[in-house]
Amino acid sequence: MNEVAASKIDTSNGDAGAASEAGNSEGARKPRMTQAERTALSDERMFKAARELLVENGTHNTTLKEIGERAGYSRGLASNRFGSKEKLFSQMVQEFNRRWASELRGFVGNRRGLPAMMAAFSAVEHYLISYSEDMKSLYILWFESMTSHGDVREMLAASHKAYRRDVERWVRQGIDDGTIRPSIDPVSYGVEFNALIFGLIYQWLVSDDSLSIHAVFQHYRRSTLETLAERRD
Repeated sequence: MNEVAASKIDTSNGDAGAASEAGNSEGARKPRMTQAERTALSDERMFKAARELLVENGTHNTTLKEIGERAGYSRGLASNRFGSKEKLFSQMVQEFNRRWASELRGFVGNRRGLPAMMAAFSAVEHYLISYSEDMKSLYILWFESMTSHGDVREMLAASHKAYRRDVERWVRQGIDDGTIRPSIDPVSYGVEFNALIFGLIYQWLVSDDSLSIHAVFQHYRRSTLETLAERRD
């Protein structure tokens, strides 16, 4: 620091320091959010509130009023934003599907065939353990959509079809590259694979926490390899 600058600071009697503090405060102040950012934030808070209430009360006993209040907003915001529970639930499912697709891509990457399937197991296990409340709320919503929430039921059916196609593709790739036995039927195994996942999650939802997700996945990885892998003598 040069002498001129130092003398200016020394003769300021603290005014410069106060001005500097004010300037730093202004500089540290966060920029105002845009309308789109505020909407995205309120949506996420309401989705979080809805997930909590679904786990506590189920779909039929959860109201838009409660969702808005739990999220910290007026009781009417959820109604104004989404119009109905059906539409809010549909958007929740869409958001979940985006997050899950990203999670699966991160685990599977460029893998094909049997390695891709093993990576998918890891992705499901990681998501169940890391985002337990999200998974519980979404599966409660999906299971209860069997008797109502037609839009959600249609989205669930489309998701199931996509999950089965993924597994079918991996099995065919494994047959082509010689790592999966050609006697395995890709379509049937796609159904079996997803039945295990959805059945396991159903049991996990109603269990008393004695069900070890990790142990079940470890066992199913081993049995999958024994069932699918081409034996090389």
